[in-house]
Amino acid sequence: MKKWYAIVLFSAYLVGCNTYQNALKVDDSMYKNEVADQLFEQKKYKKAINLYAQVFSKEKWDQKLASTYYKYGKSLYLVERYELSSAFLKGYNNNFPLSPFREETMYLEAMSDYHLSDDYSQDQSNTIGAIAKFENYLAQFPEGENAEKATQAISELKGKIEKKAYEAAKLYNQIGEYTRDYNAAIVALDNFLLDYPGSKYKEDALFYKFDSGYRLAMNSVQHKKEERLKNAISLYESLISFNESTKYKSQADDMIKRVQNELKQFSK
Repeated sequence: MKKWYAIVLFSAYLVGCNTYQNALKVDDSMYKNEVADQLFEQKKYKKAINLYAQVFSKEKWDQKLASTYYKYGKSLYLVERYELSSAFLKGYNNNFPLSPFREETMYLEAMSDYHLSDDYSQDQSNTIGAIAKFENYLAQFPEGENAEKATQAISELKGKIEKKAYEAAKLYNQIGEYTRDYNAAIVALDNFLLDYPGSKYKEDALFYKFDSGYRLAMNSVQHKKEERLKNAISLYESLISFNESTKYKSQADDMIKRVQNELKQFSK
């Protein structure tokens, strides 16, 4: 019995293969589409994609094929071909604005860009694009099935952009040892704090802003030193005002003592 069952399964497999191979060869879009739909239902997405691609190549954005192209775009997404799924689903959403699948395809288009988003240290074009697409999705479907996931994704992606901005500003402080341009560090960190007033990196940015002011003052030419020392004290006070128990307190307190000692020479 097991032997006959295996033979039946193998025969079915051969029939399926022959059907797929025939569909690839014939010049009949409807037949290709029918076989592709069967493969889609069987979750054989890669084979379905090959047939859907042939249909699209011939028929382009035929309005009668909205359902076909929905499955094509979704298949591309499910096999993680995100660059292709992003581009194709964008075309789908532009060409089929009244599609019954619009909520899902808009979400999948945004998710494609989400998966293409690089680490914060890399270019963030896809990150910015994904945020815009998720926001567009939420504007049209605020109570949509994927609204909560879209909101979470936006928060994650914005966090990535925020971290990139913080690290870029902090870098000016780190290279100040070589450039001797701690003014640039203060400006960069100040701009970050203005752009992200509620940032989780605010305490860090305030410390590195103080550190930059401290280094600028301690290495200053004499005729500018008093003003810069006083400015360093002001930056220290901003850090302590934000969090009097800051994780940087011990280090910052040691630094401010040196600043105050240096400042004594100007009170004589």
